[in-house]
Amino acid sequence: MRLQILEDFLLKKTFDFDRPDINLYNFHPQLRILLAVKGVFFTNRRSLLRFIWPCICIQLSIVAMTLEEIFIWRGVTVKDYSFATECFCYWVILGCIPMVYVSIVVNTNKIYDIVVTMNEDFIYVCSLGDRYRKPFLEGQLLIWQLCYAWFIFVCFVGGLYVIIPLVGLLYQSLFATIDENTVRPLQFPMWLPNDDPYRTPNYEIFLVIESTLIFCFVQTFCVYIYTLLHILLHYYTIMNMIIIDFSVIFEGLDESVALLPRHDPRRRETQLILNARIAKIVRWHLSVFKAVSTVSSVYGPPLVYQVSFSSLAICLIAYQIAEKLDNGKVDILFCLLGIAACLQLWIPCHLGTMIRNKAFEVGDAGWTCGWHETPLGLMIRNDILIIILRAQKPVTIKFTGLPSVQLETFSSTMSSAYSYFNMLRQYSK
Repeated sequence: MRLQILEDFLLKKTFDFDRPDINLYNFHPQLRILLAVKGVFFTNRRSLLRFIWPCICIQLSIVAMTLEEIFIWRGVTVKDYSFATECFCYWVILGCIPMVYVSIVVNTNKIYDIVVTMNEDFIYVCSLGDRYRKPFLEGQLLIWQLCYAWFIFVCFVGGLYVIIPLVGLLYQSLFATIDENTVRPLQFPMWLPNDDPYRTPNYEIFLVIESTLIFCFVQTFCVYIYTLLHILLHYYTIMNMIIIDFSVIFEGLDESVALLPRHDPRRRETQLILNARIAKIVRWHLSVFKAVSTVSSVYGPPLVYQVSFSSLAICLIAYQIAEKLDNGKVDILFCLLGIAACLQLWIPCHLGTMIRNKAFEVGDAGWTCGWHETPLGLMIRNDILIIILRAQKPVTIKFTGLPSVQLETFSSTMSSAYSYFNMLRQYSK
């Protein structure tokens, strides 16, 4: 029964796909809610309340990163490299919180504008008829499903980080004997100079703080990757609409008018129809370039951080897993964290490759639309050639200090992570 409810939710079986007032906001109600948490308000845009939660998350993450730096120094000083590398791994992960929030708060207006434009696209495409509406809504449904698949996975991993220490604490409280010499579990390793972080009330304070940090990270990174995915996949579907436009650009037009004099009323009427169809393609095509440029400017700094430090984070996670395996233990949390670390980099890189390849397909669609097989092609040949030439420019996510975000970037990062892992293992032996 519960699986059926989940299936109905993911497939939006209760949603009326034929409703006349369909738009981005009622199809994806989660979008504005999640952006509001990030400080992007859609009603009272200038409200100072939007800064409260970002400021709390940024301050908590900076405090936590400072503590992790102390723990790293402690681990290196006593030559406990397992402790030091684990702390450095968490330092890298926590660093993305202020990076994401600062980028979003600084570029709030750009995010607001792109969401409004996406809503206008949504309404317009759904008004064009079933030929456009059906594939477009199928693409939007895929975005909906991927959104919640990502949410479920990230919340599952983050939830385990909270639940497993609590289960361990419950076990110690109910079943552990005095001579077991157990230490109460925390989500992250702790050390304090001249004090014991595991004694009361230190333990309770750190347990609450670390649980809060996990919540901050989950909602920060989860929403960041989701919005990136949503925006890019939206414009991926827009490029599918452009390809459909090219396939029907000469549909319903009389070829014989191309042989008539330029000032003939029938030829001029046909020319206006073709010009309108070309104009729609150009507007959509330019909107894709503008949207990807906006995504690059808004999410460029987090992506630079993500690409730059992912190799280190993945290396350190793999090192911790290997160290535990050497001791005959399997660290489930770090295994899941490793999968999440790979996914968080693979998703934007895969999206970047999809967008780039689909943009080239737009050029191919213009070339194969049949313009050279009909006399009507003479009337818009130059326009189509300009679009084809424009489509040869790769549509990629770029930012200062950042290579094009695509699968080649992911492959390079994973290779670097493997090299770092081998060096670290050799040095620690």
